[in-house]
Amino acid sequence: MRWAALLLGLVAPLAAAAQPAARLYVARDTVEAGQRLRVGVAVDHAPGVQALFPTVPPVSPEAAPLLAFGDVEALAVRREMPAVRGDVRTDSAVYTVAVFAVDRARVGPIAVRLARDGDTTIVQTGVAVLPVRSLLDGDLETAEPDPLGPPDPFPSPVPLLVALGVALALLVGAGVWTWHRRRRPTIYAAQRPPAYPEARARLEALDAEVPATPDEVEAHVDALKETLRTYVARRLGLPATRATTDELTDRLASVAWLPEEARRAVRGVLRLADLVDFAALRPPAEAAADARARTREAVEAVEAAARARDTAAATPSEPVAP
Repeated sequence: MRWAALLLGLVAPLAAAAQPAARLYVARDTVEAGQRLRVGVAVDHAPGVQALFPTVPPVSPEAAPLLAFGDVEALAVRREMPAVRGDVRTDSAVYTVAVFAVDRARVGPIAVRLARDGDTTIVQTGVAVLPVRSLLDGDLETAEPDPLGPPDPFPSPVPLLVALGVALALLVGAGVWTWHRRRRPTIYAAQRPPAYPEARARLEALDAEVPATPDEVEAHVDALKETLRTYVARRLGLPATRATTDELTDRLASVAWLPEEARRAVRGVLRLADLVDFAALRPPAEAAADARARTREAVEAVEAAARARDTAAATPSEPVAP
């Protein structure tokens, strides 16, 4: 109700508005990464026109495509009661959004459709830029180094001699162990399976898990994220286990032979994991199976493209006739 009063109270009296107009209201001056905040949208138009605000996808493992307004992603929306002043009607909505940016976050523009008698007009709000506060404590600019202390004493040679003795003993032991090993039948250690069979085996193991509590759901989604990141890192040779979601998305875009469908599938799973890790999103327990299915679809999409690339590279091209 407070947001409704704010949105409607900021509507200036308009006299017979000929053109519709949309406005953007942000509840905070600064934010932190992963923080939720409310964003209001109000649109003025003539009576008899239906205002259609952007809808938020259901909160479930289907985290892509998300409804994004610049650097924020919408999690929920609430329509407010319209206000009518003369021949001007004001419709408004309040979005709950999460911030995924550093340094500064760009909010907007937000497009609203106005429909009447089969015709549709689109109006857009302006853009707000919010500074993103650092999570580090203390004033780093005014920090001063500790004063210089007395010099350390000259190191004793005893630790070095002990280390050399230990290294010599290890070297002799390794030589003896190698000699005995060569005299025994060779036993080959099991090698790590390729990336694709390893990812499928991990997903089949996760199929047997049935998360019931919010903590179990969080751990389940995190395991799916690590499975997908490890597969992408091993199959495509990208630093997927160390990069952020946005950094990995940019690196996938540089892989020319990878189709857009595979990139969207990978990004959808990682975005869901980001919402669970940073925005405290807790999908219902029954949604875990759908999350596993989407992770499996992402792995299969990347694997199909990689195999097609490998086949094309192994097929010799026909010589061009002179």
